[in-house]
Amino acid sequence: MKTAMVHSGPVTPIRDLIPPMLRHLLEVRGTEFVRQIGENVIRQVILDVMCGRNLRDATEMLTRRRIALVNAGLVMLFLKGARTDADFVNRLTDLAGDEWRQSRSRSDRWVLQWLLGLTDTAAQNVLRDDPSALDTYKEQYLQVAREVVEECERNFGTLQGTLGLDGEEWAQLNWVFLYHLLNTVEASTLAIRGSEKSVYGKLFERVITYLGSVGRGEPSTNASRMHE
Repeated sequence: MKTAMVHSGPVTPIRDLIPPMLRHLLEVRGTEFVRQIGENVIRQVILDVMCGRNLRDATEMLTRRRIALVNAGLVMLFLKGARTDADFVNRLTDLAGDEWRQSRSRSDRWVLQWLLGLTDTAAQNVLRDDPSALDTYKEQYLQVAREVVEECERNFGTLQGTLGLDGEEWAQLNWVFLYHLLNTVEASTLAIRGSEKSVYGKLFERVITYLGSVGRGEPSTNASRMHE
C-alpha cells in the first residue's frame, strides 16, 4: 500500500469535510426525493401497502439504503479529517461543538450533532438551548471516551491499523477513532430512522389517500398537492 498521509496543516472546518453526496442525502426533499428513490420503487411500495403490507415494512429497505449511504459519507468525513490533521479525532469534539454553536445550516447542524453523539431530540433534551450545557456535555462525553478506550485496551488489547482509499493510507485506526466513528454512526442511524418514518408516512399517506378517493370517484383535496 502506498503511504500518502498528509497531516498537521491548518485546521479544516468540519463543514468543508462533509462529502457532497452526504449533504445531498440530508437536504433532498419533495419531488427531488421521489426522483432519487425512483418511480418504480414508489409504485412497488404503494402496491405493497394497498395489498395489506405495513408501510414501515414496505419502506424498510429504502431506509436501510439511505442509512448505509449516509454512514459511508460519515466514514469519508473521518478519513478526510484524519488525512488533513493527525490529531483530528482527539480534537473532533471541540471542533464539532464550536461549529455547532455557529452553524445555521440544518444539514451541517445534523452532522455536527452526530459527531457529538447527539440526535435532534437528544440535543434538545441534553442541551436545552443553554450554551454552557454544551461544554458540560463535551467534558462528560470525552470522559466516557477515555473510560471506554481504557476498558477496551484492558479487555481486548491495543487496536492498530490503517484505513485507506485508492491505495493510500488516510487514517490511523485505534480505539479512540472507533469510539467517535461508531457513536457518530449510531446517532445518524437513530436520526435517519426517525426522519424517514415521518417522510415516508407523509408521502405515501397522501398518495394512497388520493388514489383511494379517485377509485371511489370522490374529489380529493390532496389532488392539487400531489406535485409538491
